[in-house]
Amino acid sequence: MHSLVDPQLLVKKPKAPFTVLVVEDNSADAEMLLHALEQANLKTLDDHLDVEVRATAEGALQLLNERTVDLVLTDLILPAMDGLDLVSHLLELDRHLPVLVVTWMNTVDLAVEAMRRGAFDYVLKPLNPTDLGMRLHRAIRYSEILRRTSAFERMVRHDLETGSLVGVSAAFQRVLRQVREAAQVRSTVLITGETGTGKGLIARAIHEHSRERAKPFQVIDCATIPEGTIESELFGHVRGAFTGASTDKPGLIELAHGGTVFLDEIGELPLGLQAKLLRVIEENEVRPVGGTRAKRVDLRIIAATNQDLAEKVKQGAFRKDLYFRLAVVHIPVPPLRERTEDIPVIARHLLDRLGREMGKPRCYFDAAAIDALTAYPWPGNVRELRNVVERVVMLATSDKITRADVKTLLPTGQARVFLDDPYADLTYMEAKRKALTAFIRAFLRSKLATNGGVITKAAESSGISQQHFSLLMKRHLGGADGDGS
Repeated sequence: MHSLVDPQLLVKKPKAPFTVLVVEDNSADAEMLLHALEQANLKTLDDHLDVEVRATAEGALQLLNERTVDLVLTDLILPAMDGLDLVSHLLELDRHLPVLVVTWMNTVDLAVEAMRRGAFDYVLKPLNPTDLGMRLHRAIRYSEILRRTSAFERMVRHDLETGSLVGVSAAFQRVLRQVREAAQVRSTVLITGETGTGKGLIARAIHEHSRERAKPFQVIDCATIPEGTIESELFGHVRGAFTGASTDKPGLIELAHGGTVFLDEIGELPLGLQAKLLRVIEENEVRPVGGTRAKRVDLRIIAATNQDLAEKVKQGAFRKDLYFRLAVVHIPVPPLRERTEDIPVIARHLLDRLGREMGKPRCYFDAAAIDALTAYPWPGNVRELRNVVERVVMLATSDKITRADVKTLLPTGQARVFLDDPYADLTYMEAKRKALTAFIRAFLRSKLATNGGVITKAAESSGISQQHFSLLMKRHLGGADGDGS
């Protein structure tokens, strides 16, 4: 479909007050709409609302050629181009523009087609001012949030494309405000929240919106780097520092010089290395393993965790001084179940992007499907929502995604994991650590038993260095199960 208005003409127009466009060719119905708008007592962010009326779709598109419009109410039956085609043209120009279809025609097929084309809502005449006011307030809020954050969104387009930085809730807007503020300074940032809430994307958004956006953004997952190599990976090493260190090697922190280091799962960083990280933050220098001279580094540290670091400080598992240095700027990310109004926005955004990627650009959720998505608690947060939407699109055999399509991919009832008694009262991370400790102990004892208690042979059989094997023994077995020969 070719647009009747050049999108380039919409980019640099001066911003008018919040503008509602009414497209209605019947003068009596137009008066009814204006009266309903007046009774709705609409309020916008700048408390200045302007209403424009046009009798044809062509006239409406011409207005968009002259000024920015924030919200559209259009009748279905119009001369020449009808209301459905107008919806398509409007959203081709601005896919975030809320368009409400207002009509006397109470047919399911028309409502479905209007929503499929991207209409924000479908309203029946005669108008109920209270009901219309509620719908308009919701649409205005949606439009204003996009208007307020559009400049920021353009700068973090990569993050928006993932769906994780999309939302209309007050809680999510608070996160975006903190991201914008954090990006303007070089302070350390601590991002906390459950798994799947998009902490990594928020960290990248801070970097992308900062003056150092062209500099390196180094991601370090403290939970996945092998324990025996994490110090070398983070801080680097000099030649001869340990067996196998044949050359000097810069650490990941040094490689981020001038930019940002993102330390994911910071709660997993061994206690012994936390002091070295604190030195990096306070002294702006890093000392490689085996080195005698520190190297200057200029960077910002952003850390993230799904653990309660304050509680870990009380338990002695995390340094208090490091915790306070990391949390100069603290951004708590609320779980999806606490901002349910964001679920339809994220789901539709993901459906739009994934549908185009998979060759199904006309797919849309019906109202019942959106209700099902909103009712589910999403223990895996935005990451789980994305996975469900992706599978829905893959399995879709028609454009309409129904409640049944969604429900087949959701667990029945509240997700619940039945664990053995030793883990029943533990958090995920506590259970994971307990299970991992049990595995390591069993593994070490098995290797020692099959190698006659000789540590050298047991380490070789395990595929790790003797030094690392001995360290594991000391930590998990007390170092008494082998003869060391």
